[in-house]
Amino acid sequence: MIRKPKGDVTGDVISPPIGDLALLPAPVARIRDKILAATETGDVEALRIPIDWNETRPLFAKSGAFKAGTDPIEILKTLSFDRKGQETISLIRSILAQTFVKIVRGPTTLYEWPAFARHPQAAANEDEARARWRCVRFADLIRSNAEGKPRAMRIGIGSDGVWHYFWSED
Repeated sequence: MIRKPKGDVTGDVISPPIGDLALLPAPVARIRDKILAATETGDVEALRIPIDWNETRPLFAKSGAFKAGTDPIEILKTLSFDRKGQETISLIRSILAQTFVKIVRGPTTLYEWPAFARHPQAAANEDEARARWRCVRFADLIRSNAEGKPRAMRIGIGSDGVWHYFWSED
């Protein structure tokens, strides 16, 4: 059942959390696999391949946060607490291990991880709570969202396999 979350003024229609990866469209599953394969190398530079699959690069920060034309790998390194990208790699793996939601925005359909970023609710147990905390950048631990909870990083991929964003922006 797809529903509009309480307080959503965007008109987005957001599914309940989905855990079955077989429900992903093939292009979404392919780019997700490419992103995960890049993280398995342990080198943030390997993310250049899935980033460059897009005609336009994914958003990693709000517009104006970085000078136009800044290398995306340098942005990911800068956003990483260690400034080398290891935190980024760990975040991406943790995020894509979570359940996801399907977001319908007019004619556009996105798949977003982790689902709990759109469906805030208490973790079922300590393991789930720890898994959720692994989706929060160290620098975002002191910032909170509208509900007063830390901002989880999110990954959004279009139904056509275009990687749209990796950020904690609301």
